[in-house]
Amino acid sequence: MQNIQHEKTRENMNALVFEIDAISQLTLQIMQSVLAKNEQTQKLTEDGLGPLALANALSDFFMISSTLESGYNQLDDEQMNEFGDYGLDLLDRLSAQLRHLEVMDQRETQSRVYASLAIWLARHGAVLNKLEGIADGFAWIVNGLSDAGELAEMCKIMDEVTEAASEELTLDAERSNPWRPWRVLNLNTGIAATRSLDPQLMELTFDKLGRNLPYDMPEFLADGKRQMATQNVPDSVREVMDRYTEKWPTNPPH
Repeated sequence: MQNIQHEKTRENMNALVFEIDAISQLTLQIMQSVLAKNEQTQKLTEDGLGPLALANALSDFFMISSTLESGYNQLDDEQMNEFGDYGLDLLDRLSAQLRHLEVMDQRETQSRVYASLAIWLARHGAVLNKLEGIADGFAWIVNGLSDAGELAEMCKIMDEVTEAASEELTLDAERSNPWRPWRVLNLNTGIAATRSLDPQLMELTFDKLGRNLPYDMPEFLADGKRQMATQNVPDSVREVMDRYTEKWPTNPPH
């Protein structure tokens, strides 16, 4: 699976943030761009959750998140899941306003916010019931990485997020959409592991992919092997690809 190309590479991994105040600051940057553009164009009204109302809702969300991070406030499991859903819904609304106003220069920052909030929620015990913006955000970031160590670290971070996904998402019952977030997120985890050239990480990730996306494994591995055919990669990496390709052949025997 190919991700969208862009010029910035090494900055993306370093730009992932893990503390809620830093995530809040990135979101504020996006929100300010939305407010400024809407003041010029007047495309969005304040009916419903317009830009000003959304800015206030996001401010409240991050204020509560800060109290959770500090331990000053606590939520039970169900409340934390609902709180996570609410925060991701606010990000979806912000993303929709970005698209409507055509504020294209904040797309990368929006990807970083989705990915950063996803890992923050996962590490605070939330079950993730929606992955749309999260999967796209990680895809953008992975595509911009070239350093093997950063790719390995991003693979592990995405694995934390897949582990936090709801049971409904992990069942992957409706497979008609090839761009469904569960599939996109898992495949990008596999891509990051492969490009890290870390045999042990590849094995761990491929085993998990085999459980999460068994129907995609033959094509995923065959594509990876084709790409490696023209690259200078360690023999240990080729051995892993060969072994798993034999396990998941493109045309299995009947």
